[in-house]
Amino acid sequence: MNIVKTKDGSFTLKSYKYNECYHSSEGALTESLYKHVLPGYTAAEKFDYYGGEIRILDICFGLGYNTLTAVLHKPENVKLKIFSPELDLELVKSLKNFKYPNRFNGLLSVINDISRNLYYKCGDVEIEVFPGDAREYIKKLSDIHIVYQDAFSPKVNKELWTMEYFKNITKILHESGVITTYSVATPVRCAFYRLGMNIYTHPYDIIRKGTIASFAKLPFDKVDFEEKLRRVECRTY
Repeated sequence: MNIVKTKDGSFTLKSYKYNECYHSSEGALTESLYKHVLPGYTAAEKFDYYGGEIRILDICFGLGYNTLTAVLHKPENVKLKIFSPELDLELVKSLKNFKYPNRFNGLLSVINDISRNLYYKCGDVEIEVFPGDAREYIKKLSDIHIVYQDAFSPKVNKELWTMEYFKNITKILHESGVITTYSVATPVRCAFYRLGMNIYTHPYDIIRKGTIASFAKLPFDKVDFEEKLRRVECRTY
């Protein structure tokens, strides 16, 4: 893989297998924070942090930015349980040597434990990385509050963007749970729409818009998808 420096100074990698970077050029850290972690926690706050325990599904672990940023910004007095599948086991094992942003310096024990054992637990934080197919892994989970849908794009990793896949995600999603993703593609939003979910976008001008989906009403700008469907056919992957 090639190391790539992003706009905010954080580093990502470009995968030869998928011919895509793990993060956008806007910034690995910026993308994790503003497209996934902050929207997810904002939704969780509306529901009183789900009784004091937030269960996150991070699809897929990759370089771990989403998981590590979630730990870094964890609300006080809240237990955090993160589940994350990842096919590239060698990548995870190498992360103890990856050049992360300085603000992750306090998370070295987390990075090292995951790199060695695919697992971390200390205090009110527990992280499990599953070395295998995300589609099979999610069938073992339940009562997920936040899903970071952050797989490689549908162009190269279509199996993690299909209607069947999203149906399985909603089966394990808490009734007030939320899905966050960088994708604004019409087929992705069509999948959420057909599943009866509300579609929102984040309010942060620092980064390009993404998509937030939930069966619940959330404090974000709602996307007028009905207007979109007057102009295009609702097709999913």
